[in-house]
Amino acid sequence: MDGVLPPKELLITEAADGKPITQPAVSAIAAAESDMTGRGPIKGGPAATAQAIHDRQENFLAMAGDVARKPPQEVTKEDAAKVQRFEVRTPNRAIHSWLAC
Repeated sequence: MDGVLPPKELLITEAADGKPITQPAVSAIAAAESDMTGRGPIKGGPAATAQAIHDRQENFLAMAGDVARKPPQEVTKEDAAKVQRFEVRTPNRAIHSWLAC
């Protein structure tokens, strides 16, 4: 990470454009933030933003995968509503366009 923190806006934009945020990337951002502050990650800072985006992406993929593995005749309206709720909370245009297919 070279000690340079990505702006929160960049993290959000990249996630919206379909770039996944990995746990190693989150850890690197948190380490850089801790090095800069000398105390640890900043509440609401880039590391917290990266972790929140990562968690939303992972939760969405896990939940959508569970629904996708069901036989089509077993997918309920509740399943579809759940996918839609998670989709809205996940900042990823790639996921949104994939679901539109």
